[in-house]
Amino acid sequence: MRETVDGIIIEDKNVKIAFTHRNIDAKNKDDMNIFSEKYGFNYSNVAFNSQVHGASVRRIKSSADLAENGKEADGLVTSLKQVPLLIFTADCVPIVFYDKKQGVVALAHAGWRGTYGNIAGEIVEIMVKEYSCQLGDIKTIIGPSISKEKYEVSEDLIEKFASLKVDNYYEKIGDSYYLDLWTINKGLLEQAGILEENIEVTSICTVKENDKFFSYRLDNQTAKRIGTLIQID
Repeated sequence: MRETVDGIIIEDKNVKIAFTHRNIDAKNKDDMNIFSEKYGFNYSNVAFNSQVHGASVRRIKSSADLAENGKEADGLVTSLKQVPLLIFTADCVPIVFYDKKQGVVALAHAGWRGTYGNIAGEIVEIMVKEYSCQLGDIKTIIGPSISKEKYEVSEDLIEKFASLKVDNYYEKIGDSYYLDLWTINKGLLEQAGILEENIEVTSICTVKENDKFFSYRLDNQTAKRIGTLIQID
């Protein structure tokens, strides 16, 4: 993992991953063209969704599927080379999935609704059942997003998440409740069969490190977004 002025870049053999900094607006095509050219992503073949805070996942199986860019979904999966997947966040959790042996990559946009809908588990199931991945070969990264300390929610929402059966998923301080999306998604990945050593939590909070990353809560509901990219080379 290396950090540049433009973002965090991760290269693992034939897989390239990036989380952009706030000097890059992932919603801006010019910004993303410049970023992609600089760091080796084939932006002309990019796949992206119109994100709706759900658990639906698009499969990108041919270049024809790129014609459906903008379709409502919150996950992407592909085995195509030189076809970068892109999701947009600004406090919600980006989850990266990759299997170097099988040559399969995926991304999830997991806000609290997508997390509650277990989009993480849905993607793991797709990778195993439809792309013949082995659970032990799937690596995952929980990227820059809002931390528990900065994510105050209602007691009702805390009670709702109890059904997912993940331990230590919130903290109560006085009369306030704080939801831990990192712990919940890590727990859901483990429930889906991902090995603990194959789950990396970057522990980067978009609120605490707002000088580097967009935060929907802190940036007055900004329309600008962090881009999470993954590509098979």
